[in-house]
Amino acid sequence: MYDRAMVQAIPNTRDWRPQQFGRRAARHVEDPVIEPLWSGVRVLAHVSADAVELVDAEGGAQDWPDVIRELAGSIDAGAAVLDGYITTEAANEGVGLYGGISVERPTAVDVARQMLWFGGGRNRRQELIDSLEADMARPFAPGEEVVFVAVDLLALDGEPLLDVPLLERKRLLDAVVIEGDRVRRGIHVRPPIDVWINTWRTLGFRSLAYKDANSRYIPGERNDAWATWWIPNR
Repeated sequence: MYDRAMVQAIPNTRDWRPQQFGRRAARHVEDPVIEPLWSGVRVLAHVSADAVELVDAEGGAQDWPDVIRELAGSIDAGAAVLDGYITTEAANEGVGLYGGISVERPTAVDVARQMLWFGGGRNRRQELIDSLEADMARPFAPGEEVVFVAVDLLALDGEPLLDVPLLERKRLLDAVVIEGDRVRRGIHVRPPIDVWINTWRTLGFRSLAYKDANSRYIPGERNDAWATWWIPNR
């Protein structure tokens, strides 16, 4: 079994921060894996047999006792580092229901206008990315039940997986994470996604994450192999 010291022995894992989405448009992501984009707090979960630590994008420790207790027994391995979200969207029977601040979602016409991002509208595109990221990091109301949704696996049993292609990391993630009331695995699909878009829109999701299936993970850096995109009204 692995203890906390062995988790920290993986080179620099405590200094890792969540990889950021790039500035390229979603349609330029090659061979994409597509996910609903969760709201909440993005964290890296450092899990071992006797310790769990949730580290946010600023390097601070997030204290969610119910999540931490369940994560301690939810990894079918000696130790792991997971990328994921502390969110209310997957809590209990209200899976996917967005309960945060009200932000106007683009219409299909708005999305068509956003296609201008591929030309000279880079500043506008970055403003939309920044506003999207701010919306995703919404605060929680007192008493809200939160869940950790795992979307990526960065290290396993003392071995960093940063250079392993994303789709393989997700296969490993599905194999080692045991789901429960407070720990879930995020869904990912391949194109075409029309049916999924309708489902995710109905559940309250506002945006999608496009990730190159072969992409590597660069802690704390922007990676143009990952992009976000609004779900349009139809």
